[in-house]
Amino acid sequence: MDFRQLEYFCTLSRLKNFTRTAEELHVSQPSVTKAIKSLETELKLTLIDRRQKHVTLTNEGKAFLLHAEQIMKSVEDTYRDMERFQLEKQGTVHFGIPPMVEAYLFPDLFTSFKAMYPDMNLDVKEYGDSTEVMEKANSGELDFGIIFSSRAEEMSNKLLIMTDNMSLCVSPELPLSRREEISFDDLKNEHFIMQQSNTYQYQQVYERCVERGYIPDILLCTTQLKTIKQLVGNRLGISVLPDFVTNEETIFVRRQLTPPLKVNICLYWGGEKQLSDMDRRFLDFIKHYIATEEFRSHFQKEGH
Repeated sequence: MDFRQLEYFCTLSRLKNFTRTAEELHVSQPSVTKAIKSLETELKLTLIDRRQKHVTLTNEGKAFLLHAEQIMKSVEDTYRDMERFQLEKQGTVHFGIPPMVEAYLFPDLFTSFKAMYPDMNLDVKEYGDSTEVMEKANSGELDFGIIFSSRAEEMSNKLLIMTDNMSLCVSPELPLSRREEISFDDLKNEHFIMQQSNTYQYQQVYERCVERGYIPDILLCTTQLKTIKQLVGNRLGISVLPDFVTNEETIFVRRQLTPPLKVNICLYWGGEKQLSDMDRRFLDFIKHYIATEEFRSHFQKEGH
C-alpha cells in the first residue's frame, strides 16, 4: 500500500467516476483502475461496487475510506509542518491583521521587530475580521495574527496586547458633542457609520443597540476607516471607534460611552500549533515590545 493508491481511492470515492478521477489527478484512467485493483488485492477485500453505473463503496470500502482519509490528512499535516521548518530557515513569520490595526499598530511594531531581528521577515496579510484571522491561524496558514476580543483573559494561545476604550465619535457641531457621557439610549435616532457586519466594531455596537430595544439606523458600512472618520467629521453620522485610531483626529470629538465599551487587542496563534524557535522569538519580541515605554506612550494615552 502506498500514498498514491490512497490518493486515488479517496479521490474516486469523492468524485464517484473513474474518468473524472483520472482527469483531476492528471493520470490515465487505466492507472486509476490498476491502482484500485492492486489495493483490493493487497487487502483481500472488494472496496468498489462495480455493478453500479456510478462508483459506490462497499461496506468494507466505506470503513477503509475513514482510515485512508485520516492517513491522507496526517501526511498533509506532515508536509505542512516540514514546510514550516523550511520557512523558518528562511526567517519568515506569517502574520495576519485586521484593517484597523494595519495603519496604527503595525508600522511601529514592524520597525521595532526589524531593528531587533534584521534577518527575519514578516509576511503580512490583511483580513476582514478577527474570525478569519483565527481560522487562518488554526489551519496553519498563519503563524500569528492580531484579533479583537470582548474578553481580556489570556489563553494558552492568546496574548493580551492592550485594552482600549471604544468612544463615540461625533462632529463638534452636533448637539451630542456637548455631553460628556452618552448612553446607547441616546443614540436611537442617530445615523451610524460602521465597518462591515463581520467586524468586532459592528457586532458590539449592533448588540448594544438591540439590548436597548432598537435596531441601529446604519447609513453606511465600509472597510475604509478614513471614510468613516471623514463622514463623521462632515456631520453625516456618528461612529464608535477604539481610541487608539482616533487620538490625533481634529475633525470630530470623542465622548465616553456609558456603560463603557471596551476592546481587547490580542495576539493569537493556532491552538494546536507547536511553537518553533522562530515562533518563540517572535512571541518574546511581542511581549517585550508591549512592555516598552515607546508602546505605552503611543497607545496608552489618557482615556485608555
